[in-house]
Amino acid sequence: MSDALVVDDDPVTRLVLTHMLRSHGWRSDAAADLPEAAAMLREHTYDLVICDFLLPSGTGTELLDVLGESAPTRFVLLTGIIEYSAIPVEASQRLSARLTKPVSSEALREVLGRIFAEGPA
Repeated sequence: MSDALVVDDDPVTRLVLTHMLRSHGWRSDAAADLPEAAAMLREHTYDLVICDFLLPSGTGTELLDVLGESAPTRFVLLTGIIEYSAIPVEASQRLSARLTKPVSSEALREVLGRIFAEGPA
């Protein structure tokens, strides 16, 4: 079983995404902000991080920087449609995928299938 971390300040989004991941066979943890997520990443290696782009404590691309360039973790940025243009190009190139809110189970399944075509990292 693979491990995922969901980072979003909205408790409903966190709950829905962790539930969807679990229904796809993943163990999943959740964090409400960047400091909590960074602490969890220091304690555990995740195969997948799904992180909201805009958080009160910073941006999802800042968490991508915490992971570093060589991390085996796949990183999916969660955004609203109008936020796409605010994502820095260099960060966008390091993303495994993007999901647009609200996320459907089908969209999540498609992204997981695409980025883990050969199995988790």
